[in-house]
Amino acid sequence: MFEYMQYNVLPWGRELAIYFFLVGMAAMTFVLAAAPNVFGGGTAALQPTQKIASVVVLVLLAVCGVILIEDLGQPGRFLYPLLYFHVSSPLSWGSLFVVLFGLAALVFAFAVFTGRDGLLRPVGIAGSVLALLLPLYTGWDLMANQARELWHSPAIPLMFVALSVNSGVALMSVIAMATGAMNEETAAFLRRVLAFSLVATLVIFIAGVLRVNYGSAEEQIAWQIINEEFGTKFWLLSLVVGVLVPLVLVLVPGLGASPAMITLAAVLATIGAYTYREVYLLAGQLPMLTF
Repeated sequence: MFEYMQYNVLPWGRELAIYFFLVGMAAMTFVLAAAPNVFGGGTAALQPTQKIASVVVLVLLAVCGVILIEDLGQPGRFLYPLLYFHVSSPLSWGSLFVVLFGLAALVFAFAVFTGRDGLLRPVGIAGSVLALLLPLYTGWDLMANQARELWHSPAIPLMFVALSVNSGVALMSVIAMATGAMNEETAAFLRRVLAFSLVATLVIFIAGVLRVNYGSAEEQIAWQIINEEFGTKFWLLSLVVGVLVPLVLVLVPGLGASPAMITLAAVLATIGAYTYREVYLLAGQLPMLTF
């Protein structure tokens, strides 16, 4: 095995993991809330959740804004990536996506509460595209760091999308249960979405484990750090609680059809959606780049 010393200062702390988690949850909650207008069909069962969901999305974005301002030190710095836009910078694109998505979410909420049905479909489509870009941008933000080999993988943005879907389904399940909209049709739709995203999460998780086990020296140091410093969070919370148990709950015939079980599975998946991000964010910064 390799030796390492934790002399590194972690410029990105847990607050960034919380930001990645919340912005992904807000994004996929919006996609699910807008689905009745964008896709129709079986997603129409989610329509009763739109008012509460649209407000919750705005609240989550406001919290994300506070976290970003706290991390940057002063509000004005948030504008720098936009004012000095660089096409190869994930921060520039991410800032643009966050602002545009916030505007789309605000207009969508306005249309829902004022009954302007003509706005719902076009704004829902635009907002859903932007929503997909948010977890992709947060993963790209890590992937662009070539010196941090644990992060430098195209699987990271894809994993963040899958994790965001898991947490979005959880929030929509709770909202549907609270509003009485969790009928058989709603439960069946959310179950399908959650099952698909959990399978994708498991596949990417296994691929990531194989990559670092057979990767470079730094990747293997990062793997050692994950197991020694974050083993419980990575294996128990991210994999067992966050993926395997929810998969059993949604795939077992009869059990997975229960709205309560679907909600429980989604909430458990949300735990993994956060802890995986935290582990990768922190562990990726611990290997020393110079000796």
